[in-house]
Amino acid sequence: MSAKLGEMLLKVGALTKGQLDQVLKAQVIYGGRIGTNLVEMGLVSEEELAHVLSEQTGAPCVEPFELGELPRDVIKLVPVELVRKYRVVPLALDGKRLSLAMANPHDFNAVEEIGFVTGYVVKPRICTELRLNAALERYYRIARPTRFIKVEGGLRTSFEAGSASAASAPLTTGTRWVSMPGEKAPVEQFTVKDVAEMMAGAATELEVVQSVVTYMGGEFDRGGFLRLKSGKVCGVQAVADGDVVEGFAGFETELERLPHMVRMVEEKGLVMCELAQGDVDGLVVRAMGGTLPASALLLPVSMGGHVVAVIYASDAKGRLGGGAFELQRVGVMAELSLEMLSLRRKIKSS
Repeated sequence: MSAKLGEMLLKVGALTKGQLDQVLKAQVIYGGRIGTNLVEMGLVSEEELAHVLSEQTGAPCVEPFELGELPRDVIKLVPVELVRKYRVVPLALDGKRLSLAMANPHDFNAVEEIGFVTGYVVKPRICTELRLNAALERYYRIARPTRFIKVEGGLRTSFEAGSASAASAPLTTGTRWVSMPGEKAPVEQFTVKDVAEMMAGAATELEVVQSVVTYMGGEFDRGGFLRLKSGKVCGVQAVADGDVVEGFAGFETELERLPHMVRMVEEKGLVMCELAQGDVDGLVVRAMGGTLPASALLLPVSMGGHVVAVIYASDAKGRLGGGAFELQRVGVMAELSLEMLSLRRKIKSS
């Protein structure tokens, strides 16, 4: 089904082959439906996804306004235990026909049981997973999975029932980079979709780094990109409270001095930690202008199976956990962009 959806999006021009390859790689790493990954990575809008899913399944799609203000008597048409079991939301009753929002309108067990219990003829309507989870939380207090929770101050997929998706919002025109020293970063948030667009047009490794750091500047107190080479950790670029950290490019230390970073390299996975006063791993936080104690998130950037760089974030507002999922997606984009630039160089030199 994933391949078919991807092919349909390619056919209608909503997705490029490179973008499809990118999201399929992310799906292998993070799981979930391909459509949900596409929206979360900012590659298609939720509206585009909904209509393509409708074409794919043959079921009418649920429009945002239909989940806006559902009457209480409609909400009660399906017992909450069935709503929870099948993750469905009743939309309207027309005579004996009950319209039902579902992520999978071909779930015949759900259609049959709900029809039997309610006594209505169920009419399945396709609904995106993001929109459905928001509606279940709003009307039934069924908490959506952590990856769909909107975190204050950090970018999460925030599809509220009845509202347009963040992914479909228009982008500000013009390229936005990290501000120069003394200048404040733009107030508007640099979204995952902005990052995807910026990396797609990146011509150098520095432009890839700038897009990552700019994104972190809008999400966390501090964020930096560091290079690993020959057992050393070297600063490339960092931002703190919207300003570029002067002198960060001159930061250098031995990798073996930083236990948390060593663990990240060995496990090739995200590490979150609390750094106490005097903690040697706090060297990076201090290089970014921060103080200890502090919370930190370390994300590896790999090429050819080897960790070549580190995305490092620090925050005092509790946003690291909520923002980790999107930051991992940004990390995947960075890996793909860097690999593409490396491949281009090889082609030119051959």
